[in-house]
Amino acid sequence: MKKIKLSVAALLIASASFAQTQCEGITKQNVQCKNVVKLSKLCYLHNPNHVKKSDKATVLCKGKTKSNTNCKNKTKNNNQLCHNHTKKD
Repeated sequence: MKKIKLSVAALLIASASFAQTQCEGITKQNVQCKNVVKLSKLCYLHNPNHVKKSDKATVLCKGKTKSNTNCKNKTKNNNQLCHNHTKKD
């Protein structure tokens, strides 16, 4: 029984170190945002420095390997070639 109490106490202490807080941003309805954040005070919706991921779709590379099989790497390049098959000048 003592081991169970100690393990529960250890879990509570560990979870307290990874505390999450509520976003401090204000919504259009003039209420506090309900998103949960870990490190900063603002969620991705209210953080002006948030970088949005690319909208480009990932496609398979159109290049061929040395054994003349299709390359299996994925790319977002416009030329549809991965980093191995893109010619460097």
